[in-house]
Amino acid sequence: MDDRFVLRRAHISDIDALSQLCQRTIRETFVEDLSIHYPEKYLDSYFRSSTSPEWFANKIVDPQQAVWIIEDTINNEFIAYAVAGASDDISHLDVCPNKDGILNRLYIRRDHQSHGFGRQLMKVILSWLDEHYSARPVWLSVLSKNFKAHKFYAHYGFYEVGEYDYPVGESKDHMFIMKRQTNT
Repeated sequence: MDDRFVLRRAHISDIDALSQLCQRTIRETFVEDLSIHYPEKYLDSYFRSSTSPEWFANKIVDPQQAVWIIEDTINNEFIAYAVAGASDDISHLDVCPNKDGILNRLYIRRDHQSHGFGRQLMKVILSWLDEHYSARPVWLSVLSKNFKAHKFYAHYGFYEVGEYDYPVGESKDHMFIMKRQTNT
């Protein structure tokens, strides 16, 4: 990553830009790249509850959570972000809530993908999770048809251990639960 791009922890002052980036990357990933046709009212509802500035503020101030961004310092904009912390929202029998780690989100703007930003984020995320959730598994959920993400996560030792349907309005997204066991 050259000096133009800075990977850092997010601050409260970043929440509005993070919310906008989150909405953009969700649209790019799910609606455009994976061709999922969510009705706008469901997207709006999801954005209000799970991508709002308040959602990010809660994650940033929570000592069991961490939010990172990659900032393009020339254009003064965020191009990627990730959220990790205590596993409090994965439904799997083996999860120990608030003891295991979770990678909640990792998104990169489409126009900045395949440039190593995902690798940079994963290096920082896994290091932080190993430090805060030592010797504990790390979990994530990923859309079943997001094959690019499956391959990316598998490269870092994640493997499928379960599945579930995530309600989105009147439809459901089929999700895979992935796990990474630490080496310690």
